Amino acid sequence: MKKIVLSAVAVLAVGVTSLSASQQFYIDEKGQVFTTSAPDRVALKDESSSVFSKAKNLEFSGTHYFGYTSANPNTTAPTADASVPTTVAVGSDTAKYAGSSNGFELRRNYLQVKGFFNDKDYWRVTLDTTKELASTTSYANAYVKYAYLYLDGILPYTGVEFGIAHRPWIDYEEHNSWYYRSFNKVMLEEKGTATESGLDLVNSADLGINFQTKTDMFSSEIGIFNGEGYHADKKAANQENSSDLSVEWRLTGHLIGSGTKVGKNDRTKDTYAHISTFGLISQNHKDDTVAIGGAGEYDRAFYGIHAVYNQPLFLIAAQYLTAKDDARNTALTDGKEYDAFSINAEIRPFKDWAIIGRYDDYKIDKIAKITGDKTVSTDGTKVIAALAYKYNKNVSFIGSAKFINEEKANGGDTGESKDVYMFTTEVKW
Repeated sequence: MKKIVLSAVAVLAVGVTSLSASQQFYIDEKGQVFTTSAPDRVALKDESSSVFSKAKNLEFSGTHYFGYTSANPNTTAPTADASVPTTVAVGSDTAKYAGSSNGFELRRNYLQVKGFFNDKDYWRVTLDTTKELASTTSYANAYVKYAYLYLDGILPYTGVEFGIAHRPWIDYEEHNSWYYRSFNKVMLEEKGTATESGLDLVNSADLGINFQTKTDMFSSEIGIFNGEGYHADKKAANQENSSDLSVEWRLTGHLIGSGTKVGKNDRTKDTYAHISTFGLISQNHKDDTVAIGGAGEYDRAFYGIHAVYNQPLFLIAAQYLTAKDDARNTALTDGKEYDAFSINAEIRPFKDWAIIGRYDDYKIDKIAKITGDKTVSTDGTKVIAALAYKYNKNVSFIGSAKFINEEKANGGDTGESKDVYMFTTEVKW
């Protein structure tokens, strides 16, 4: 067995040194490899096998976010053990978390393959696993993040994704203005967990079709989707689909730089400036926190505007959005109105280093379905500061701090206020 292992290591070493494929190698009983024959040496045979695919080319890649997190809620629920000290919520405060959470997280573990039929058309599958602080998600629960066919040029300057495809906004923002999904989502996607809070209006992928247009002066995406998102099926309420779908879009003007490079600029080298509008109209949206037959249903719409300017020294971006949920059935007594803005920036004072800052401000009002009366449900702010170091082209390290404050109409805490500290390792290959 030892000889077999030594032989395998030797053959691998030979391959890495990129020696001539025509060279014959020999191995002795100690596992040493030689280029000349001898009585005590045996010739190595090439027993490699081919990988078969009907695709012209296969492209494999991965993105992984691993880190240590400390999350400290401002109000905490009583613990089950009375002997364990805890801060109990008082007055009108609503506690949501039993106490501080500390530990390692596998925030994202993307494994991706693209099968190219020609130079531009392909099928993509991206698998994801995650294990975040105070979550019930298991390592064994891998799910499909993306699975779509991309066909280029089906219309002038336009390609299409069909399947579990990109929704128009989040992928744009994460590849043009907020590059740090590894420790914080964009404002539209965040929701209440042990480590984050926010609007929870949309996520990044869904079953549907997305048309993507790219020209020098503008780029756009418009899609039609089921509307519930790729992982909104915890209790399957959203699987009780009606004929109503979600229409979503983005339109971006490229003031500096070309729209053909949208999402592919190197922010440490390129200069670009974009102004975008984006939105969603989703009929018969369902609340997936309850089972089939009891789901609250509402019509959701949001509209936003976003601007970003980048040059090698710094980036600055800002956005504003408004949204509304209209209650449709008796399961919901209130609708909601949302109003929010976000500003983020990064400065790159030295090669491979970046200082990052972000401020979110959002308000959610409840709207009574019968009377139309409005009351403040959530008034929140979020401050993020981070320092990032690019170790090499594959690995980056980031230290970050996040301070979230959420209050209700009477000034009491919603239970989502918290301070979160993270050390993050990004790996891309």
